[in-house]
Amino acid sequence: MIIIAISPKYKADIEGSGVDKHGLHTKYIYSMMQNEFIHQGSLNYRFIPVLFHDATQKHVPGWLQNTRVYRWLQDAEDLLLRLLREERFAPPPVPKELTLIIRPVAPSAAATL
Repeated sequence: MIIIAISPKYKADIEGSGVDKHGLHTKYIYSMMQNEFIHQGSLNYRFIPVLFHDATQKHVPGWLQNTRVYRWLQDAEDLLLRLLREERFAPPPVPKELTLIIRPVAPSAAATL
């Protein structure tokens, strides 16, 4: 999994001209992530966007807009659960045998449906 630290500076680096080394590296890594996302059929399996400091949803890249975005520090517990691949709530147990009940409908009742 890859945590993407979203901030106003990150947005400026990926959209800017990348004149310094930091911006060039950021743009390169960003393009590699976006290419993987496209090759996975636009399904997000690995990328976890986390909003830091003054970042808002508008700073999240467009291709990550439809994924769960975490806010650092408020969503720290949810983020940890995601990294550990654990669920917050345990799913209810499924019985070994499911019961199916079929009730015939009277012809007069079927006409009113």
